[in-house]
Amino acid sequence: MFEIGEIYNRRADIHGRYKGQQYGGIATPAAHPYIFIFTGDSGSEYGYIDDFDPNGTFKYTGEGQEGDMKMSKGNLAIRDHQKNNKEILLFESTSRGYVRLLGTCNYVFHHIEERPDRNGNLREAIVFHLDIVNNRNIDAAHTLTSKLVESPKAMYITKPSKGQSLQKLREIALSSTPTQGSTQEKIQSIQNRSRAIKLYAKKRANGICEGCNKIAPFETKSGPYLEVHHLTRLADGGADLPQNVIALCPICHRKAHYSLDHLEFNSKLMDTVIAIEANLNQ
Repeated sequence: MFEIGEIYNRRADIHGRYKGQQYGGIATPAAHPYIFIFTGDSGSEYGYIDDFDPNGTFKYTGEGQEGDMKMSKGNLAIRDHQKNNKEILLFESTSRGYVRLLGTCNYVFHHIEERPDRNGNLREAIVFHLDIVNNRNIDAAHTLTSKLVESPKAMYITKPSKGQSLQKLREIALSSTPTQGSTQEKIQSIQNRSRAIKLYAKKRANGICEGCNKIAPFETKSGPYLEVHHLTRLADGGADLPQNVIALCPICHRKAHYSLDHLEFNSKLMDTVIAIEANLNQ
């Protein structure tokens, strides 16, 4: 079983068990209902830039090192994963040979843009827009792809507001974006979920910095001023799990990003959020 947030040895834990291409960003093991995709900073000089779009989707660069990218092999597997009952698992590089599972993904749409290839020549690159799904545990014994037909009510995620209860905001944040419906409907659902997680973190903090336990430094028209910090790099700017967000005062937020001991501080914040969430779920 894979667990979101856990670190795995790519060769032993992933390819050693499920096979698939050991090098490159996309692995498509033939005998298993999974597509493994990998992201990190190492390929940025070759045009492999993965980040969040303002619409809330995660932009993932397709495969192909030279010339125009083609909608074939791993790229085609991503586009058609739902039709082929394949689950996309997204991993982020943490250190040499090790990766952290960030979640499962659903394809929303893709676009073509000019980016350099490994030789520095401009080419047409495929950029996928993916929805990172909030499943906490992933059972590697069978596919998670739902074969149920979604009801009309499942086509939309409720629009969040600061007046909603903590539980309601949590439900919205953990909702699954509908796999049916138009691209715009999917994007609106992703945006609703992204806003819900930010409202959730602030409401959970109740005006107290979750880093230093001090009262928010000042009041605004919308309430105590706290900033939402994501505890994993990839989550910055996008929807995330309640366990990966924390409401901080400006000083703690900057400490989490820029202090000499920011790694230790973020580790402490992760432990804090785990404890808070455990208490809420008792």
